[in-house]
Amino acid sequence: GKCSFQISPGAFFQVNTEGAEMLYQLAVDKVREVVDDPKKTLLFDICCGTGTIGLTCMKEGVVGSVVGVDISEPAIKDAKENAKLNGFEESEVESKTRFVAARAEEVMASEIQVAKQSGMKFVAIVDPARDGLHSDVIKTLRSSSRIERLVYVSCNPTGTLPRDAALLCAPPTKRYTGVPFKITSATPVDMFPLTTHCEMIMTFDRLTESEMNGNAES
Repeated sequence: GKCSFQISPGAFFQVNTEGAEMLYQLAVDKVREVVDDPKKTLLFDICCGTGTIGLTCMKEGVVGSVVGVDISEPAIKDAKENAKLNGFEESEVESKTRFVAARAEEVMASEIQVAKQSGMKFVAIVDPARDGLHSDVIKTLRSSSRIERLVYVSCNPTGTLPRDAALLCAPPTKRYTGVPFKITSATPVDMFPLTTHCEMIMTFDRLTESEMNGNAES
Protein backbone atom coordinates (compact mmCIF):
# COMPACT_ATOMS: atom_id res chain seq x y z
CA GLY A 1 0.00 0.00 0.00
CA LYS A 2 1.20 3.48 0.93
CA CYS A 3 3.45 2.24 3.75
CA SER A 4 6.96 0.83 3.96
CA PHE A 5 8.01 -1.59 6.70
CA GLN A 6 11.14 -3.06 8.14
CA ILE A 7 11.14 -6.32 10.10
CA SER A 8 13.52 -8.18 12.38
CA PRO A 9 13.94 -11.97 12.71
CA GLY A 10 11.89 -12.07 15.93
CA ALA A 11 8.81 -10.33 14.52
CA PHE A 12 5.79 -11.61 12.58
CA PHE A 13 5.07 -10.29 9.09
CA GLN A 14 2.63 -11.34 6.35
CA VAL A 15 4.59 -12.96 3.52
CA ASN A 16 1.81 -12.68 0.90
CA THR A 17 2.12 -9.00 0.02
CA GLU A 18 -0.82 -8.78 -2.38
CA GLY A 19 -3.03 -10.68 0.04
CA ALA A 20 -1.87 -8.50 2.94
CA GLU A 21 -2.80 -5.34 1.02
CA MET A 22 -6.32 -6.72 0.51
CA LEU A 23 -6.52 -7.72 4.17
CA TYR A 24 -5.38 -4.31 5.43
CA GLN A 25 -7.67 -2.45 3.03
CA LEU A 26 -10.65 -4.41 4.36
CA ALA A 27 -9.64 -3.49 7.91
CA VAL A 28 -9.31 0.18 6.89
CA ASP A 29 -12.75 0.11 5.25
CA LYS A 30 -14.38 -1.40 8.34
CA VAL A 31 -12.87 1.32 10.53
CA ARG A 32 -13.81 4.07 8.09
CA GLU A 33 -17.49 3.02 8.21
CA VAL A 34 -17.86 4.18 11.82
CA VAL A 35 -15.52 7.18 11.93
CA ASP A 36 -17.09 10.63 11.62
CA ASP A 37 -14.06 12.68 12.69
CA PRO A 38 -10.70 10.91 12.21
CA LYS A 39 -8.87 13.52 14.30
CA LYS A 40 -11.05 12.61 17.27
CA THR A 41 -10.71 8.85 16.80
CA LEU A 42 -8.16 6.66 18.57
CA LEU A 43 -7.42 3.18 17.23
CA PHE A 44 -6.37 0.43 19.60
CA ASP A 45 -4.19 -1.91 17.51
CA ILE A 46 -4.11 -4.99 19.73
CA CYS A 47 -1.57 -7.73 18.94
CA CYS A 48 -0.15 -5.09 16.58
CA GLY A 49 3.05 -6.91 15.65
CA THR A 50 5.22 -4.59 13.55
CA GLY A 51 2.47 -1.96 13.42
CA THR A 52 1.29 -2.74 9.91
CA ILE A 53 -2.49 -2.38 10.33
CA GLY A 54 -2.42 0.62 12.65
CA LEU A 55 0.04 2.52 10.49
CA THR A 56 -1.96 1.69 7.36
CA CYS A 57 -5.06 3.18 9.02
CA MET A 58 -3.04 6.30 9.87
CA LYS A 59 -1.66 6.59 6.33
CA GLU A 60 -5.18 6.25 4.91
CA GLY A 61 -6.37 9.02 7.24
CA VAL A 62 -9.21 7.06 8.83
CA VAL A 63 -8.00 7.65 12.42
CA GLY A 64 -6.10 10.44 14.12
CA SER A 65 -3.97 8.39 16.50
CA VAL A 66 -2.97 4.80 17.19
CA VAL A 67 -1.98 2.94 20.33
CA GLY A 68 -0.41 -0.38 19.37
CA VAL A 69 0.15 -3.15 21.90
CA ASP A 70 2.00 -6.44 21.56
CA ILE A 71 3.72 -8.73 24.03
CA SER A 72 6.68 -9.17 21.63
CA GLU A 73 9.44 -6.63 22.29
CA PRO A 74 11.20 -7.24 18.93
CA ALA A 75 7.90 -6.56 17.13
CA ILE A 76 7.29 -3.34 19.09
CA LYS A 77 10.83 -2.17 18.35
CA ASP A 78 10.08 -2.65 14.66
CA ALA A 79 6.71 -0.92 15.01
CA LYS A 80 8.38 2.18 16.45
CA GLU A 81 10.89 2.23 13.60
CA ASN A 82 8.08 1.74 11.11
CA ALA A 83 6.21 4.70 12.61
CA LYS A 84 9.28 6.86 11.94
CA LEU A 85 9.68 5.38 8.46
CA ASN A 86 6.12 6.38 7.58
CA GLY A 87 6.18 9.87 9.10
CA PHE A 88 4.63 9.21 12.52
CA GLU A 89 7.57 9.41 14.88
CA GLU A 90 6.79 9.45 18.60
CA SER A 91 7.70 12.59 20.53
CA GLU A 92 7.46 13.81 24.11
CA VAL A 93 5.29 16.74 23.06
CA GLU A 94 2.68 15.17 20.80
CA SER A 95 2.55 11.71 19.26
CA LYS A 96 0.03 10.34 16.81
CA THR A 97 1.31 6.81 17.35
CA ARG A 98 2.45 4.93 20.42
CA PHE A 99 3.60 1.32 20.47
CA VAL A 100 3.98 -0.54 23.75
CA ALA A 101 5.37 -3.97 24.64
CA ALA A 102 2.93 -5.01 27.35
CA ARG A 103 -0.27 -6.87 28.14
CA ALA A 104 -3.04 -5.33 26.06
CA GLU A 105 -5.63 -5.13 28.84
CA GLU A 106 -3.30 -3.08 31.05
CA VAL A 107 -2.51 -0.53 28.33
CA MET A 108 -6.13 -0.21 27.18
CA ALA A 109 -7.43 0.55 30.66
CA SER A 110 -4.98 3.42 31.23
CA GLU A 111 -5.26 4.83 27.68
CA ILE A 112 -9.05 4.89 27.81
CA GLN A 113 -9.00 6.90 31.02
CA VAL A 114 -6.63 9.46 29.48
CA ALA A 115 -8.46 9.72 26.16
CA LYS A 116 -11.89 10.06 27.77
CA GLN A 117 -10.93 13.51 29.03
CA SER A 118 -10.38 14.77 25.48
CA GLY A 119 -13.63 13.33 24.14
CA MET A 120 -11.95 10.77 21.89
CA LYS A 121 -13.90 8.02 20.17
CA PHE A 122 -12.41 4.53 20.16
CA VAL A 123 -12.17 1.77 17.58
CA ALA A 124 -10.28 -1.49 18.14
CA ILE A 125 -8.55 -3.93 15.81
CA VAL A 126 -7.27 -7.26 17.11
CA ASP A 127 -4.96 -9.54 15.13
CA PRO A 128 -3.97 -12.35 17.50
CA ALA A 129 -1.89 -15.45 16.85
CA ARG A 130 -3.59 -18.82 16.31
CA ASP A 131 -4.22 -19.13 20.05
CA GLY A 132 -6.70 -16.26 19.81
CA LEU A 133 -7.36 -13.54 22.39
CA HIS A 134 -6.50 -13.89 26.07
CA SER A 135 -9.61 -13.97 28.25
CA ASP A 136 -8.47 -10.78 30.02
CA VAL A 137 -8.40 -8.92 26.69
CA ILE A 138 -11.94 -10.08 25.90
CA LYS A 139 -13.01 -8.98 29.37
CA THR A 140 -11.53 -5.50 28.81
CA LEU A 141 -13.11 -5.16 25.37
CA ARG A 142 -16.50 -6.15 26.76
CA SER A 143 -16.32 -3.68 29.64
CA SER A 144 -15.00 -0.75 27.55
CA SER A 145 -18.33 0.70 26.43
CA ARG A 146 -16.72 3.48 24.36
CA ILE A 147 -15.43 0.85 21.93
CA GLU A 148 -18.46 0.50 19.67
CA ARG A 149 -16.73 -1.35 16.81
CA LEU A 150 -14.20 -4.16 16.96
CA VAL A 151 -12.47 -5.53 13.85
CA TYR A 152 -11.10 -9.04 14.44
CA VAL A 153 -8.44 -10.35 12.04
CA SER A 154 -8.17 -14.10 12.57
CA CYS A 155 -5.72 -16.63 11.17
CA ASN A 156 -7.69 -19.42 12.87
CA PRO A 157 -11.28 -18.86 11.69
CA THR A 158 -12.46 -22.42 12.41
CA GLY A 159 -10.81 -22.66 15.84
CA THR A 160 -10.25 -19.78 18.21
CA LEU A 161 -12.33 -17.20 16.33
CA PRO A 162 -15.67 -18.95 17.07
CA ARG A 163 -14.63 -19.33 20.71
CA ASP A 164 -13.74 -15.64 21.06
CA ALA A 165 -16.81 -14.53 19.10
CA ALA A 166 -19.05 -16.45 21.49
CA LEU A 167 -17.49 -14.69 24.49
CA LEU A 168 -17.73 -11.26 22.86
CA CYS A 169 -21.39 -11.75 21.93
CA ALA A 170 -22.71 -13.69 24.94
CA PRO A 171 -25.04 -12.11 27.55
CA PRO A 172 -23.22 -10.37 30.44
CA THR A 173 -21.82 -12.53 33.23
CA LYS A 174 -19.89 -11.79 36.41
CA ARG A 175 -16.60 -12.14 34.51
CA TYR A 176 -17.64 -10.70 31.15
CA THR A 177 -19.58 -7.59 32.06
CA GLY A 178 -20.75 -4.81 29.78
CA VAL A 179 -23.00 -4.70 26.75
CA PRO A 180 -22.14 -7.55 24.35
CA PHE A 181 -21.23 -7.21 20.68
CA LYS A 182 -22.98 -8.59 17.61
CA ILE A 183 -21.36 -9.88 14.41
CA THR A 184 -22.12 -7.54 11.51
CA SER A 185 -19.82 -8.88 8.78
CA ALA A 186 -17.37 -11.69 8.03
CA THR A 187 -15.03 -11.68 5.04
CA PRO A 188 -12.44 -14.39 4.28
CA VAL A 189 -9.16 -13.49 2.56
CA ASP A 190 -7.19 -16.22 0.80
CA MET A 191 -3.74 -15.43 2.14
CA PHE A 192 -2.50 -18.98 1.57
CA PRO A 193 -3.43 -20.08 -1.99
CA LEU A 194 -3.66 -23.81 -2.70
CA THR A 195 -4.01 -24.63 1.00
CA THR A 196 -7.03 -25.12 3.26
CA HIS A 197 -6.14 -22.02 5.31
CA CYS A 198 -7.46 -18.46 5.06
CA GLU A 199 -7.65 -15.30 7.14
CA MET A 200 -11.00 -13.96 8.30
CA ILE A 201 -11.97 -10.37 9.02
CA MET A 202 -14.97 -10.36 11.34
CA THR A 203 -16.63 -7.12 12.39
CA PHE A 204 -18.32 -6.75 15.77
CA ASP A 205 -20.59 -3.84 16.72
CA ARG A 206 -21.88 -3.08 20.20
CA LEU A 207 -25.52 -3.97 20.74
CA THR A 208 -27.89 -1.01 21.06
CA GLU A 209 -30.18 -0.55 24.05
CA SER A 210 -33.22 -1.63 22.03
CA GLU A 211 -31.40 -4.77 20.87
CA MET A 212 -30.48 -5.55 24.46
CA ASN A 213 -34.18 -5.25 25.34
CA GLY A 214 -35.15 -7.69 22.61
CA ASN A 215 -36.55 -5.11 20.17
CA ALA A 216 -34.16 -5.79 17.30
CA GLU A 217 -35.67 -5.78 13.84
CA SER A 218 -35.97 -9.20 12.24
